[in-house]
Amino acid sequence: MTVVPQDSSEPVTDRHSPTLRPVLEILESAIRYRDWIFSLAAPYLGSRVLEVGAGSGTMFACIVDREQATALELDSELVRSLEERFASLPNVTVIQGNVNDAETMSKLRALNIDSAMSFNVLEHIEDDVLALRSVASVLRPGGSFAVLVPAFPSIFGAMDRGVGHVRRYRRRELVTKMQDSGFLVKAAHYVNLPGYFAWYINGRVLRANSPAGGPRMVSYYDKTVIPLARQLERIVHPPFGQSVFVVGSKR
Repeated sequence: MTVVPQDSSEPVTDRHSPTLRPVLEILESAIRYRDWIFSLAAPYLGSRVLEVGAGSGTMFACIVDREQATALELDSELVRSLEERFASLPNVTVIQGNVNDAETMSKLRALNIDSAMSFNVLEHIEDDVLALRSVASVLRPGGSFAVLVPAFPSIFGAMDRGVGHVRRYRRRELVTKMQDSGFLVKAAHYVNLPGYFAWYINGRVLRANSPAGGPRMVSYYDKTVIPLARQLERIVHPPFGQSVFVVGSKR
């Protein structure tokens, strides 16, 4: 495994919310949800893949069988976790840095990346268009970027604030930002219809800043609701959902 330290001392991206790491730990138990979300991105990923905002490595673990898997993460504690978790894999590179930092992106351009993915990261970034343009700058022409973000500002609540969300998106908003950043949009649809209601109840009704019921409830939801939602949404995309998924190809 290759480790590249961060040079920039002025980060633009801030995912250091004190609530974020405990929430990540709870959500790691949702293996079926992870597999579902990754299955959406997988058809668009090549052999040299970058994950923007790799966190603790829950999604990153899905790409470590590729020729080259690169994790970009700003948080120093999460970087150490990634280094420890994937230390034995020679095809893994961990870079501590900011997606909006020129020096960090210069390091990534040297890795000949053909595709990228990002799950629930863009909503933490103030200048999300600059982040999209930064990712486009490191991809080969025609390279794909698969993005999943929280959907619908109308359900923005206590949990969003607790984990440091700047915004939630509508599909058209993210499509427009992808296009303005140099991507040709290949796919764009909402995901996880039941999750919309679960998020609304959790954050707006209960005003909880982490998943109500903790790991046990998340695990139960993952075992019972997610398989059904995945099966149904394989047939038809819902008109709304907890998240929006968009894929762009670099022009």
